[in-house]
Amino acid sequence: MKAWPLPLLAIGLGIAGVTITLWLSRAYELVPYCRVFIDGCISISAAGRREPSVFIFRGTIIPMATLLMLVWWLNGAWLKALGAAGAGPRAVLHLLGTLSPVLLIVYIALIGAAGEDVHAIRQIAIQTYFPAALLAKIILAGALLRRSPPALGRRLPWLMLIIAIVVLLVAIASVVLAATLVDPSKAHNLMQWHATSAFRRLVSAAGPGLEANPLRGRAASLTDFQPG
Repeated sequence: MKAWPLPLLAIGLGIAGVTITLWLSRAYELVPYCRVFIDGCISISAAGRREPSVFIFRGTIIPMATLLMLVWWLNGAWLKALGAAGAGPRAVLHLLGTLSPVLLIVYIALIGAAGEDVHAIRQIAIQTYFPAALLAKIILAGALLRRSPPALGRRLPWLMLIIAIVVLLVAIASVVLAATLVDPSKAHNLMQWHATSAFRRLVSAAGPGLEANPLRGRAASLTDFQPG
């Protein structure tokens, strides 16, 4: 069975979920109508916090996170088959590849729930998710840059490093804005939407390479999601 469609399916679920959720929230007047890529009036998760939009949001992003967990497990098996990473880095990759989707699932499952304790759990989950996913991508990309199949080339590892760098820059910019702006929400929202769009374009660019090299059932990690 060819596993290369898994990361593309995961990112497709994420795009569909966010798009439908935003449209539904606008239709029910749950969020203001604006150009989210220009005005930054809402975050991504704000579009899916209230019924009925929250059901679509959870119903697409949670399966996406589950697929990502499977993709990370396959990545570990792929690196072992290539001899591109030792047992230690593979164990760390497996741990992070399991932890980061679980944290995303926790965050999404609690979207729309009230209470200070729930809010605290959500913040811990999402603030831990980003570093875990970033470190996993760096480990995988580094291993592939050291040793990758000739048919794969070096395009995919460099794309994954670019994704990791983008996530890192977004995280740094968010911290700086939160510390310097009186109301950093608009800038923070704009970064979420544009970073997510950048991830989608990187996945699309890597699609032909994956199609040409199905990796005999292994899959490479190409997806990310930027919840608000």
